[in-house]
Amino acid sequence: MKKIISLIKAAMSSDMNIFKIKQAKGNNKSNKSLPFFLACCIMFMMWGLSNQFFEKLAPMHLETIVLSLFVFGVSIFTIVEGIYKSGPLLFNCKDDQLLLSLPIERKTIIFIRIFKFYVFELIFNSLFFIPMILPYIRWGENVGFSFYIASIFMIILLPIIPIAISCLIGAISMSISSRFKYKNLVQIIMTTIVLLGMLFVSYNMDNSIEYLAQHATSVNDLITKIYYPAGVYVSLVEKFDLLQLLLFIFVNCIVLIITILIINKYYFQVNSRVKKVTTGKKTKIEDMTIKTRSVYQSLVRKELNTFFKTPVFIVNAGFGLVLYLIATVSIVIKYDGFVKAMNDFVPDSGLFDNHTVLILVLIIITGFMTSITSSVISLEGRNINILKSLPLKTETILFSKILSGLVITTPVLVVGLIILFIKFKIGILEMILLIVLSIIIPLVSHNIGIIINIQNPKLDAENSAEVVKQSTSSFAATMLGMIFMVISIILINGLSHIMTPLLLLLLVTGFFLIVNLILYWYLIKTSVRIFNKLTV
Repeated sequence: MKKIISLIKAAMSSDMNIFKIKQAKGNNKSNKSLPFFLACCIMFMMWGLSNQFFEKLAPMHLETIVLSLFVFGVSIFTIVEGIYKSGPLLFNCKDDQLLLSLPIERKTIIFIRIFKFYVFELIFNSLFFIPMILPYIRWGENVGFSFYIASIFMIILLPIIPIAISCLIGAISMSISSRFKYKNLVQIIMTTIVLLGMLFVSYNMDNSIEYLAQHATSVNDLITKIYYPAGVYVSLVEKFDLLQLLLFIFVNCIVLIITILIINKYYFQVNSRVKKVTTGKKTKIEDMTIKTRSVYQSLVRKELNTFFKTPVFIVNAGFGLVLYLIATVSIVIKYDGFVKAMNDFVPDSGLFDNHTVLILVLIIITGFMTSITSSVISLEGRNINILKSLPLKTETILFSKILSGLVITTPVLVVGLIILFIKFKIGILEMILLIVLSIIIPLVSHNIGIIINIQNPKLDAENSAEVVKQSTSSFAATMLGMIFMVISIILINGLSHIMTPLLLLLLVTGFFLIVNLILYWYLIKTSVRIFNKLTV
């Protein structure tokens, strides 16, 4: 038992401490305040959303339906978010050689890695689940001892079943992809298919508050029947039953044990294939030609290799580009249906009725959803000292990382724009401005990402999933991108009613150019100095 506790302490201190930041002294307050501020933003938004549900359903005495709905929703979020994180977290970790050489059972190692996953999801689930519990105290009828006890146990046990599902799916994905030469490509395709499938299901579900109010009973019956934890939670809140609670704890323990045993059975087999380097042809060297590249070409090529060889990085940072292409195809095939669906999210705005404004909004959403540079410094890991020792200016290193982000985002955006230009027959000036915006809007996201990552690096991570999914910089860049996106869309919605599309594009272009200049100034003045002090 002492051995397990020691291993857990070591794992928590080196892997799961997402707020462990190495940088110059004197910034401790700002380091702690940023994650706290972002966590408060999430909790406030969820608190407001749950209040809307309770306000609508409480007069109908259906407030317990909100409990089951949030349990189910948080679980789905955990499964989706955990599918492409579980594979790298379990297999091909940097500490494999050390841990597997110690006199420790394989099941113990797998348990510790799943436990790290559990702790992280427990923290994130709490940000969504606790704000739902607090409004229930105000609106609910059954607020007593049973509610508080059931809620405490639900917070603790809620991540287990979703984690087990995502770990098994992730292990299957790694097992299948490891049999092919291009392991990463197969894993990326499989993960993307799963995520798109879940997105398609959620997109076709009418989950508005009005619909829920009209079909509350049937929706609640469906959720509680197909998802065991949701039904147990509502039942315990309405009428506490110790035997039912003990059974729920037992079921979660059994699910966890079965997951560990299944992964343990195939662990070495999958892990050895993942680490194996496969080549499909023999190489014969006759004449050797040495090709030289410029500094920027070499650095950008290095960044692109890192991106395309890290499946969790591609899925996390590039999923917005996939959605952009899907949206483009949807517009071309069925424009009216797409506009109707989008207007359901922004009702009574007419934001998507104008073709030019529609394309502009698509660029903004895609640009701020694609945060590539928020992990590029952290992914250097222990090689950061080698990178800094190269005879290169710091500005050259940082700009190459930003340029690599543009190399990924710009071609995809331009391809979609060309398709939409042909579809809507956009004017020449508007076409030029939209292409310019497809560069400078993602550039804002790339600048923000690298600035945040320099200030909040995670250089001691054991695998890429921790950097991409469990780091402060990735989380902060995503949240700030969403804030920028929402503010931009609100402003464009207001301005589109009082000026022509061409004038709007000119104004937006000027605005984002100014934002990029400010970020560039900050990057040169402050971020370069911080980067030079980074070390492992």
